[in-house]
Formats: sequence, C-alpha cells, structure tokens
Amino acid sequence: MALINIPFLLFLSVATVLPEQSPLSVTPRPHRIHPHGRTQPTPSPSPAVRITVVNATSTPAISLSISGTNLLMSYPYFPQGEWTYNEALKSPDIHCLIRGTNGVIIAEQAIHFRPVSSQFLVLTGDPSHQDTLMNASKIEIPFAPFPQPCVPELQFHVFPYQLGCKDPCHYTIVNGMPGKTLIIRSVAEGLKPSRQLALLTTGNSALLVRQPSSVNYEAEIDGCVFLLPIRQEGAAGNCLIPFFLNQGVPAFIRVFEDP
Repeated sequence: MALINIPFLLFLSVATVLPEQSPLSVTPRPHRIHPHGRTQPTPSPSPAVRITVVNATSTPAISLSISGTNLLMSYPYFPQGEWTYNEALKSPDIHCLIRGTNGVIIAEQAIHFRPVSSQFLVLTGDPSHQDTLMNASKIEIPFAPFPQPCVPELQFHVFPYQLGCKDPCHYTIVNGMPGKTLIIRSVAEGLKPSRQLALLTTGNSALLVRQPSSVNYEAEIDGCVFLLPIRQEGAAGNCLIPFFLNQGVPAFIRVFEDP
C-alpha cells in the first residue's frame, strides 16, 4: 500500500544570538514555522515514549531521520535552533541517522529511551567537517545525560521531562559550544551579590531546581557577560536551555516542556 505524506509542523525556537561586544543585551527573533513531511502513521496503541528532538548543533542545518518506531520521521532540512513537537513513539528503541545538507552521513545512533516517558533528545557539536560515518552504539540513559567527549563531532544527549515534579520550574542548561566554557550566575540584586550556579565545559549540563517562573541569569563566555532571561506566560513549566555557536557567535534557545 502506498504511503501518504501529510504535513508536519516543526516548532521553532527563538534563537538568541549573544553579541560579542554588547554584554547584557538580547535581540529575539520572531517565530517561524517550517513544514516537514512524514509518512502517515499506522494505527497503534497509546505511545510508550514521546520525544522532543532539539537541534543545538553549531552547524546551520542538518538532515535527520528516525526509524525503528511505528513510523519513519524525516526532517530533510532541520536548522539549528529548532525543535520537533513532542512526538509519540510506539517503541522506546529508535535509530537516528544524521546527514549534512550535502547528503553525506555524519552520525548515527541507536538509543533506548525509558519506557512510558517524555524526553528531550538534544543534538550538539559541530559536524561541519566530519566526513566519515561514526560508529553506531546502543545507549540507555534512564535519568541523566551520558558522558560526552569534548570534541567537535555531533553528540547525542538525553534529558527527561520533569512534568510530574512538585516544583515545576526546573531549568536544564546545556553547553553545546565546541571548545568554550560556560559560566552561569545569578544576577546581583540590591545587597545580594551575584552567585555562581554552574561552570560547564563542552558537552556538560546543569539542572537548576526550585527556580522562579521569571528570572534573569548571567552567562559568561570567553570573558564576556551576557543576560540569560527566562519569561513564562500562563502556567509555569520546566525549560531546557542549550547553548551553541551560530556562525561562531554564542547563542541559546529556550525550549519549554510540552505535555
């Protein structure tokens, strides 16, 4: 039976590029939506896993295919700073295939997700100059991201949603910038001095819990300090904040958990 293509909307972040010489300023860009095709799923029982794939690589765009589920998800043009909808999967086992925009395979990964869960799959690194296929391996990360080498190649990180937590404002900050150290601090207020919250080398992350729904942090990269604001409208939720390089300039996005 022929498969019927239906439109699929890929949800886009507001990618914020940090100016190199203008500390404590943020210039947001308007939302855009890009259509991506996928095959029509066959009827299936309630999904065991939902995943949100985030492109926080330091290359302008990649091509992503995910198989091993009840349907093939294909994103032939997946720009950095974008993420997918909290997609339902029938199986917790998937196979990711990453290609460059020239069609060359740059990475593949078999992943086993925690059953009956919602999780982020975050792609980081700079595979622009990687011409050979990385060896596939099977990984299982039920609760935390696995160790990653500090190399420019594309890396896979898995982070769980925290929808069921009593204090919903959990913020996960990820340093996906090749070769750069990221320092996160609180902002000094009145007589209360600034306090360091995290020091992250490439590929590492920090989880901040019991945070306000609206808050300002300071991010220091290469000796320059920039503002990292989080603003929520309506119900407060958890947020993933990956940093990456946009044409060599530090940038970040804010991805809120989607029930």
